[in-house]
Amino acid sequence: MFLYNLTLQAPTAINAAILGHFSGQRYQELVVARQQYLELWRPDTTTGKLVLEHSENLFCRVRSLAQFRLTGGSKDHIALGADTGTLTLLEYNPKNRQFVAVQAHDYGRTGLRRQIPGQYIAADPRGRAVMVAGTERAKIVYVVTRDSEANLMLQSPLEANKSHCICFDVIGVDVGYENPVFAAIECIYDDSQALTKVDKQLVYYELDLGLNHVVRKWSTAVSDTANKLIALPGSQDGPSGVLVCSEGYIEYKHWTDTASAHRVPIPSRTNQLDSRGAMIIASAVHRMKNAFFILAQAETGDLFKITVQYTSDAVTRVGIKYFDTIAPSSAISILRAGFLFAAAQEGGNHQLYQFENLGDEIESPEFFSDSNAEAAQFAPHELSSLVLVDEVESLSVILRSTVANLAEEETPQIYALCGRGARSSLKIIRHGLEVSELAVSELPGTPSAVWAVRRGGEHDELIVVSFTDATLVLGVGEEVEEVTDSGLLATAPTLALHRIDGGGLVQVTPRAVRHVMPDGRVNEWVPPQTREIACAAANARQVAVSLARTGGHTIYFELHPQLGVLREFEEPLRVGSDVTCLALSPVEEGRRNAAFLAAGCEDQTVRVFALDASRCLEPLSMQAVAETASSVTIVHQQQSLVLYMGLRNGLLTRANIDAQSGELDSTRTRFLGARAVQLCSALVRGESVVVALSTAPWLCHVHQGRLRVTPLSYDPLDFASGFVSEQCPEGLVCVAGNTLRILTIDRPDASFNHAAIPLSLTPRDFLLNPQSRHFVIIESEHAHYLPSQYKQALLAQGLATDSQAADDAVLPPEQFGLPRSYANGWASLIRVLDPFTGESTQIIELDQGTAAVSLAQVVFGDTAYIAVGCASEMALRPRKCRDASIRLYKWSNDGTGLELVHVTPLEDIPQCLMQFGGLLLVSLGGNLRLYDMGIKRLLKKTQTSVSPHLIVSIRPHPHVPNQRLFVADVQESVRLVTFNLNTYTFHTAVDDTLPRYITAQHVLDDGDTVVAGDKFGNMFTVRVPERVSKSLDADLTGARLIYEKPKFGSVHKWDLITEFHTGDIITSLTTCSLAPGGRQVILYSTLLGSLQVSVPFVSKSDLEFFRSLESAIRKLWTPVSGRDHLTYRSAISPVRSVVDGDLCELFFTLDDDKRERISDEVDRTQQDIFKKLEDIRSMFAF
Repeated sequence: MFLYNLTLQAPTAINAAILGHFSGQRYQELVVARQQYLELWRPDTTTGKLVLEHSENLFCRVRSLAQFRLTGGSKDHIALGADTGTLTLLEYNPKNRQFVAVQAHDYGRTGLRRQIPGQYIAADPRGRAVMVAGTERAKIVYVVTRDSEANLMLQSPLEANKSHCICFDVIGVDVGYENPVFAAIECIYDDSQALTKVDKQLVYYELDLGLNHVVRKWSTAVSDTANKLIALPGSQDGPSGVLVCSEGYIEYKHWTDTASAHRVPIPSRTNQLDSRGAMIIASAVHRMKNAFFILAQAETGDLFKITVQYTSDAVTRVGIKYFDTIAPSSAISILRAGFLFAAAQEGGNHQLYQFENLGDEIESPEFFSDSNAEAAQFAPHELSSLVLVDEVESLSVILRSTVANLAEEETPQIYALCGRGARSSLKIIRHGLEVSELAVSELPGTPSAVWAVRRGGEHDELIVVSFTDATLVLGVGEEVEEVTDSGLLATAPTLALHRIDGGGLVQVTPRAVRHVMPDGRVNEWVPPQTREIACAAANARQVAVSLARTGGHTIYFELHPQLGVLREFEEPLRVGSDVTCLALSPVEEGRRNAAFLAAGCEDQTVRVFALDASRCLEPLSMQAVAETASSVTIVHQQQSLVLYMGLRNGLLTRANIDAQSGELDSTRTRFLGARAVQLCSALVRGESVVVALSTAPWLCHVHQGRLRVTPLSYDPLDFASGFVSEQCPEGLVCVAGNTLRILTIDRPDASFNHAAIPLSLTPRDFLLNPQSRHFVIIESEHAHYLPSQYKQALLAQGLATDSQAADDAVLPPEQFGLPRSYANGWASLIRVLDPFTGESTQIIELDQGTAAVSLAQVVFGDTAYIAVGCASEMALRPRKCRDASIRLYKWSNDGTGLELVHVTPLEDIPQCLMQFGGLLLVSLGGNLRLYDMGIKRLLKKTQTSVSPHLIVSIRPHPHVPNQRLFVADVQESVRLVTFNLNTYTFHTAVDDTLPRYITAQHVLDDGDTVVAGDKFGNMFTVRVPERVSKSLDADLTGARLIYEKPKFGSVHKWDLITEFHTGDIITSLTTCSLAPGGRQVILYSTLLGSLQVSVPFVSKSDLEFFRSLESAIRKLWTPVSGRDHLTYRSAISPVRSVVDGDLCELFFTLDDDKRERISDEVDRTQQDIFKKLEDIRSMFAF
C-alpha cells in the first residue's frame, strides 16, 4: 500500500506571535507560528478585520519567534527558532508574497532536544544581537550587522553555556546603545540535588561589542515560582530593567537598582477558593509619547494593566490594576491603531479587540509596590475596556472527531470535540467558505438576473433587477429605494447592463440595445422586426448581442472615441449555430478594448473570436463541451486569461486562452450540481474571482498560487453580480427565489466553516445514537468546579451567606472560565445533544471529584445501553484513584435522554469500553475484562492480562468482531488479540517490534491492516503477516499461533507498510469518502487543529509520477527554515511508502524556471502536472 498525504486544514493553534513592520509599510503586521506554518496577518484598521497575506509551510516545528530591526532599517526582520538546529533570519518580500531566508547558521542537531538552542529566542531592542537558548545549558549570542553591500549578516556565534543550568525564560533588556544585555531566569543544580529545592536566579548576560565576547554580568535571587520576564523600555523611553513574574506577585529588577525592592501582588478574584496565586502567561508592552504601559494576562484570562513610575535614574513604584478578562492566550500584541490581538492558548478562536478606553475610567482598585498590600483582590466584570471586532476560527485542540452525513448533504460533515474547559465546543465542520449576509429584502416577483452598476463614483449607485417581463431599478443610498428617472426601460426584461465610458449606461433588452446618455438622452439600436436578442455581453466600450433563431447572427458594437456613441461593426458575425451566451474578456492594461469574445453555442461548443482591429470577429479557437453552455465568462487569473464555461448539465469547464493566438488549452472540468451553471465575475481582496451558481454556490479563486473551486456555505442562488459600496467594499448582490440579498466573503483563504455548539467542560469522548441522531458526550475537568458545585462550596466554607449570594458570586464560565478546586478534584457531566438545534436534551452532572473517563454503547439482549467509565479523585501521575465504577444507562424519550440502570464498582480506572459479542469489554490497566448484564450490577465473566502497561484504545475486527481485537498500549504499540471461546481467555497473536506511544488507531476494511498515530506525531500502517492471517482464518481461536508466546507479546510481528511524520499528535483516525462518488480515504485530525487525508494509490503510473515529482521538488527547493524535507518527514522513523502531497503542491508556488526544470525531470509539461495535482485533490478530498 502506498499513500498520498494531503493537508485539508493546516494547524489552527498559534504557539508564537510577534508584531512589526515586516513589509516596510506604515501599518503594523502580525507574524504567527502555527506549528510548522508561518503566516503573516495584516489587521485592517478600517474594517477591523484580520487579513491573511501569506502562509508558508516551513516543514519544521517553530518553537519561538523574535522581531528585530537594525538601526537605520525601514522594515523588521524575523528571528526564527525551530527544531532545525539553525538560527534563521527571515525577511518578508511583499512583492512575491513569500518569506526569504536572509541569513542562517547551524548550531546543533535537529529535533526537539533540551540542550539544543531554539526553545527561547530574544533580540536586542536595538537590533544589534540575538540570543538563542535551549531548555538546559546552551545559550548562543549572534551579533547582527550589515556587510559592505548593506545585506544582513550574522557574525560568529558567542557561547554563554553553563552546565547543569535550566532556563525558564530569556529576554532582551533595553539599555539603549550600550552593550547589548540579555536577561534569563535560571536555576543551577547538581546531580545530588532534587530540582525542586534549587533556587532560581535572574541573570544578566552582557555582550561586549568591543571585546566580542559574552560575560555573566549580574545575578540576583528570585522566587522559585518565577516563570516569565517582561522587559521595560529604556534609554529615553523608560527606566530599563525587567519585571519578574512569579506566582502571586511581580517584582522589578535591574542591576543599577539593587537597593530598593519594588514588588506588587497580582490581584486574585474575590471568592476564590484555592490559595494558589495567579501566574502570568502572556504580556505586551505598549509605548506612547513620553509614556508606556504593560498588559499582562494571568492563566485565568484576567488582563492586568501594569504601570511603572520612575525618575531619571530609578523606579519609584510599580502599580497594577485589573483591566478586563478574555480567553487565556499564548501571545498578546497591542497595535498602535488601537487594537489588541490575542492568540488563544488552549482552544477557542483567536480574537482581535478594539480598545474602548485604557482602563482609567473603570472603577477597580489599583495596587502599588509601596502599599504593602499582600492580599489584593478584585471583582471581575464584563468587557469594559475592550470590544471584540473580529475572530479567526480555530479548531485547536481537537480531542475526538468523527465523520457523518447527518444533514444528508452532498459531502459529509466532520464532528469534532474541540477546546478546553468552559470554552470547549462540538464543532460541525463543513467544506466551504463562510458567507456573511448583510441584507435580505423581498421582491415583487421571481427575478431572472441582477446587476449593480455605478455611473461615475467609486461605489455602485444602482441595483437593477430583471424579471420575465419587466425591470426594477433600485437606488443605493442610506436606504434602497426604487428609482424611476434612471433612463432604463422598466417595461421589458434586461439581458445585459453595464456602465459605458463617459458616465452613460448600456441596457440590452430582447428588442433593443439602449445607450442611456448622462444627460438622459437615449440612443437605440433595434433588431429586425421578426427577431429578438437572445443574449448579450457588454463592457465599458464594447457590446455584443446575438439574435435568436438565426444560426448565431451576432452584432458587435464599439464606443466611438470622439462622438461617445455606440457604433455597429460593418459585418455581423455568423457563428453557424444559435448562441446561448456571450462574454467579453477583461481589458488588458495598456489597451482600450477587450481582445476576445467567447460564445456558447447550441451545438455544444464554445468559440473564441478576436476583437482586434486587424482581425475583428475572426474565429480563433473552439472547445467542444459535454452539454450546451448556459453561461460563459472570462477573467484574468494566474497571469493568464481563463475562460469559464458553465454547462446545462451542472458541469463547470475552464480553459486558458493564449493571449496572442487565442488558442484554448489546459482544459479542466468539475461537476458542481444538477442545475445549469450560471457564472459571474467579481472582486475579492482585489483579485478576480468567478462565482458559479448551481445547486450550491461556488467560488473559483486563486489562493497560494493554486486555483481553487470551493463551495459557499449558503443557500442556492439564482444569479449574482459584484457589488461595491462604502459599507461593503467587496460584496455580491444576489437573487434567490423572490429575495434580493447582499453578501460578503470575509475569508476566502479558508477551506472550512465551523458551526460551534458550546459545551461546559473539556469533552473526552462522544458517540452517536443513529436512530435519534443525538450525540452522547462525556465531559470532565480536572481541579475545577461546575457552577452548581461552586455554589455549594461557597456555602460550605462560609464565603456566601445564602443561596442568592452564592448565585451572585458565580461568574459566566464562557468569559471567566471555571473556578478552580482542589488538586485531585474533578467536575464531570454526561450530555445528550441534538446537533441540529444545538440544544442539550439532558445533562447529568456527576458527583464532585468523579471523572468521566470512557464511553461506549453496548447491546444486552435487544436493548441498547450507554456505559460510562468513571473514577473518583483520579490522579494522573502516578495513575491512581480512590475508587472507580461503570455507570450503565439506557435510552429514554425516543433516544433523547438517558436513565440510570445501575452502577458497578471497580478497583481500577476503566480506560476503555467496547461491546464484544453481546458483552461489555473493559480495559483496566493492561487487563481485559468481560462483563455481562445483571439485575443490580454488571457480572464479571473473565479477565486476561494482554498488555504490559496501559491499554488506551480497543477496536473490533471488521469481519469477526466477536473473536479478534486490536488493542493499543500506551507505549507498546498495537497488538492483535484473539479470544478463545473454549477457555474464555484473550491471547496476543501479533505485536510490534518497536515501542510506539499510541494515541489513535483505526482498522481498515480488510481486517488485517491497522493505521495508527503516536504521541510523537507519526502516522504508520502495519499489517498482519499473510501466513498468520491465513492461520487465523483457519483457526479463529488462534491456538496454533500462541502456544510459544511469552508472558507479554507474541513471536509474530506486524509487517510495517507505511511510516510518515505528520508533525502533530493524531487524536482520531477514520476512513470515509469525502467527495461525491469518490473512493475511501484515511482522514485524521490532530491535536492542534489540523485535518489531513491519506489517499491510497491504485495506479502504478500515478505512484511513479508523484514519487518522481516529490523527488524533483525536494532537490530544487529548500524550506526557508533550512530543514531538510526528508529529514523532517523521517523525524522519528524513516518515511516509508508515503508521498508528501503538501510538498508536491508547492509546485504551484514555484517560479517558472524551477517549474520548467522540474517538468523536464519528470518528463511532463507544466500543465500536465497542474492537472494531476488538481485532480487528485478534487477527486478524493476537497
